[in-house]
Amino acid sequence: AEAAVDRFELLCGGYNAPATLSAVDALISGHASELAIAAGTLSSGAAAAAASGSGSSAPDLDERSVNSSLEILRTAGSFGRDLRSFESAVRDRLAGMADGLLDAPLDGAGDGGGSPSTLPDELSVVQIRAHLAGRACGPGEDRERGAKDAASELRRLAGPAGADPAPSSPPLFPRSRDSSSRLARGCLGLVFEVCHAAPEDHLRDISALPVWRKETTDDGADDDGGAYGILPQPYITAVGEHMLALVQALEPFASDPEALGLANEVMDGVLDVAVQPWREFVAAAGCSFDGRDDGPGLEALMRGRGLAERLSEDGGTSAAEEEEGGDDDDVDDDEDPAAAAFCNQWLDAVGLAATGRLLERTMRIPRLGAVGARHLAADLSYVMNVFTALGVAGHPHPLLGYVSRLVEMEPGELRSRIERRKGGDGGGDAASEELEVIKRIELRIAYIRSV
Repeated sequence: AEAAVDRFELLCGGYNAPATLSAVDALISGHASELAIAAGTLSSGAAAAAASGSGSSAPDLDERSVNSSLEILRTAGSFGRDLRSFESAVRDRLAGMADGLLDAPLDGAGDGGGSPSTLPDELSVVQIRAHLAGRACGPGEDRERGAKDAASELRRLAGPAGADPAPSSPPLFPRSRDSSSRLARGCLGLVFEVCHAAPEDHLRDISALPVWRKETTDDGADDDGGAYGILPQPYITAVGEHMLALVQALEPFASDPEALGLANEVMDGVLDVAVQPWREFVAAAGCSFDGRDDGPGLEALMRGRGLAERLSEDGGTSAAEEEEGGDDDDVDDDEDPAAAAFCNQWLDAVGLAATGRLLERTMRIPRLGAVGARHLAADLSYVMNVFTALGVAGHPHPLLGYVSRLVEMEPGELRSRIERRKGGDGGGDAASEELEVIKRIELRIAYIRSV
């Protein structure tokens, strides 16, 4: 691309800049698109590998795969930074070409009306180059006007001098920017698939576990687990262990300042990768958000903003306490804040996706007996403790604690709660959409408990 700009400056001298920039844009965009396709292929491969696994036999977290995917993310950040740097350099060169065109007129020499006495004693390289480019590329009728028009076009493309391009300045390489964004999204998706593959696999088939239907233990008792109480099941401990191991898998990459800086160039849309499990959770709960796939309601639901008050408006406090439990975002004195923030961003994204999938699978349990409800409450309590230990802001999600309360709530209290929810606001804003999801969760839990 740089060589193409060099040739444009040498041979065209600034004339026909839009066509040249469009050709360079197509060249860069094509390269970025190929990289995005490669990242997408790797991401699909990671998802397919996870889909071919089987819950309890899912492989442990492969730290090398995590680091390799992060290195690819680093490549996307490097590409985006190089593109911005290249565009800035091209703007400077366009401004220089515009100055050259305005300084190049030879007082009509060579137009048929000039004479040797009108020629300057010497010509600069810039003047010679601009004069030849005008002869070859400029309009034949009025070369001086053609030079001024070309210079004006170059200045428009270059934008304001001595500063970053104004918002009104046209992007020089719009297709390349779009392709760079697609590359970033593809690389984020790849890292996510690698980091989330194990939880996704462990949670995939839990809705069909026979333990959910149990009303009593095998010996007829009304408890399970003896003196130690009910223990979390293997699927949820595997998820918790994966989340804890993910911290160590992310730290080596985050400890490299250069790699971290490049990866952070493309981290703005990281939470977008965690949306799909929440869409499926909303659908499993029986909501549609007015037919939209996402929007402010889904985003607010994912982040849990204001949910604690809605979940505890009947006087309960546990939901609010659970929400506060994940707000400890302090960094140790000897820990790099940038590295900790990067790790927390990925823990947040993977944790949100795992939470959404766990809730979605819970909504699809066909029948929940008394002992099964205690098992589910124990599993939810375990994963909430894991998220609290991770110390990532916003975790554990308040819905985890609320569902845990609902599955063990006295039938009369649950029926009363559902009755109080009736007749609520049915508007289309985010708050009312959240409330509708809460209603549907309560109804679904009541149904599978036969309340």
